[in-house]
Amino acid sequence: MIALTLKLPLKWHAAVVLVAIYSGLLLWFVPHYFNWTAEMICGLMLVPYICTMDAQRRSLRYLAPALLFITLAMLMPVNTLFFLAMLFAALLLIESSFGRVSNILLFLLLLISPVFRHFTRLWEFPMRLWLTEKVAAVVNLLGMQASAVGNQIQLGKYEFSIDTACAGLNMLVMSVIIGLFVLAWYQKHVGKFLSVLSILLYVGFAVALNVLGNFFRILFIVIFKIMPGTFFHDVIGIICLAVYVLLPLLVLTKPILIRLGNGRSAVGAAIEPALHYPWLHALLLAAIMFTAVRVTSADSFVKPAANFTINGYSQQQMDGGIMKFENRRTLIYCKPAAFYAPEHDPMICWVGSGYTFTNIRQEMVGNTRIYLATLQKGTDRLYSAWWFDNGSIKTVDQFAWRWTAAKSGSRFYLVNVSASSPQALRERVGELLSKNLFKTSTTIK
Repeated sequence: MIALTLKLPLKWHAAVVLVAIYSGLLLWFVPHYFNWTAEMICGLMLVPYICTMDAQRRSLRYLAPALLFITLAMLMPVNTLFFLAMLFAALLLIESSFGRVSNILLFLLLLISPVFRHFTRLWEFPMRLWLTEKVAAVVNLLGMQASAVGNQIQLGKYEFSIDTACAGLNMLVMSVIIGLFVLAWYQKHVGKFLSVLSILLYVGFAVALNVLGNFFRILFIVIFKIMPGTFFHDVIGIICLAVYVLLPLLVLTKPILIRLGNGRSAVGAAIEPALHYPWLHALLLAAIMFTAVRVTSADSFVKPAANFTINGYSQQQMDGGIMKFENRRTLIYCKPAAFYAPEHDPMICWVGSGYTFTNIRQEMVGNTRIYLATLQKGTDRLYSAWWFDNGSIKTVDQFAWRWTAAKSGSRFYLVNVSASSPQALRERVGELLSKNLFKTSTTIK
């Protein structure tokens, strides 16, 4: 790198050195933050093709988001905020020194990062239940008697569980990556380019196509009684992806680009690459380096659970501020939940302990909607329920509790109750929902 720098024009030196420092930070940070999935590898392979640069103009458009996320990362040095701060600062450096890069690059980098996964987790669970309900309704309209219970469809003696793999929602990232590739290809050949807002709408369109494709995939699997693990189960998935996602993207992207895209100005002389605003970039890099040595997990910023007890239960303080309450019939976990942190629903912890989730559903217990599920591990079976609770508000609506917590500063907990029988579970859940669990002392039989 030093030898290469010496051969470059003097005005390039500082910019190249800063780019090298950001590259080093990425090499240090990426391995433990990113998940090395096929989607991420595919996305990284597309970066050289998508990352086009307009060398005729510089830009400071990423200054505001860089300042915003650097400030947030300094106040709360968690992985996601640090990644966003470094991403926008690096893009600001490149665009102000070498030229403006394609808008698609930002979306691609966010898409393959855990940031996108954090957002999809907010609606993935309700989407699975919605797909189950709608598919069962269509099957009934076709004259076949089907019933939907949570994420399961019963059709005669056949039972279909709409889990993440079956629903194909794990193909969401790949679908959008393909859409961005198609968009980049048409931009190069049509000569028009979408704005950041238009690309956001385009990504939303690709996501909607993915949901549509999953709907028909599940519908065909149920109608033709194609069970998981069979050859045709995978074939149906590939056909639905091609027909309902890839084909519409190939056909409609060009008209969308012609309608919403903007052409570039006449070709002019390329700007000479050089570092502009050196003090600004030096300050931003110093702030990022200061944050880098303090980066930690979001859980470390969640305050431990309040000091409360449940009469009749033994109590144990666990890592991450989790409170565990247990007696011979019931197990209760209360985990502090921050509105800005990724969701850690019970499936993450229980699956990590070797359990599988079945019959996941939403039900009304009294006036409160909660999640219910069955947990299976060998011959061991548990019945579990969970919801978010701040003492007065009890809900499973992600946006409702996060907005309330952000607006009022109210402290929410993820409450997870498990019992050995459905009857015992409903009794305990009913008692907990009828009380303010987070008083100093709560009496539960």
